[in-house]
Amino acid sequence: MNDVVKYNEGSDPVNRPVIDFLFDEFHQALPTASFKVWHGAPVWFLDEIPVVGYQDHKHGVKVLFWSGKDFSEPGLLGIGKHRAAGITYTDVASINVEDLRRYLRLCTEIIWDYRSLRPKK
Repeated sequence: MNDVVKYNEGSDPVNRPVIDFLFDEFHQALPTASFKVWHGAPVWFLDEIPVVGYQDHKHGVKVLFWSGKDFSEPGLLGIGKHRAAGITYTDVASINVEDLRRYLRLCTEIIWDYRSLRPKK
C-alpha cells in the first residue's frame, strides 16, 4: 500500500481530490482486491488480474478498466487494441458517482484474463 500512498501524495495538487475520491471508492467497491503501483500507476487486481486503475495526468485523472469495452457503457471510451476502456475526471464534481460505482461493479463481473486471452465470468 505504501507505493500507492506515495503515488497519491506525489500527484498534481489539482488532481489530488479526484485521486483521493477514487482511492476511497475503489476500496469500498473492491474490498478483496490487491493493489499496487504497476507500470507507473495504481492498479487494483482480482486473482492477480488487473481490473481498474488510475493515472495522474496534466488534464485530469484517467481511469482505466481493463475489460471496460465489454461493459457496453457509453460513458467509457475504448483504449488500445484489447478490451480496455476508460474515462477522465477533471474534478470531483465531474464524477457521476452512480456511473462510477456501476463500472466498479462491472469490473468484478466481467474480467478478461489477459494471461490466457479468454474471458473469465
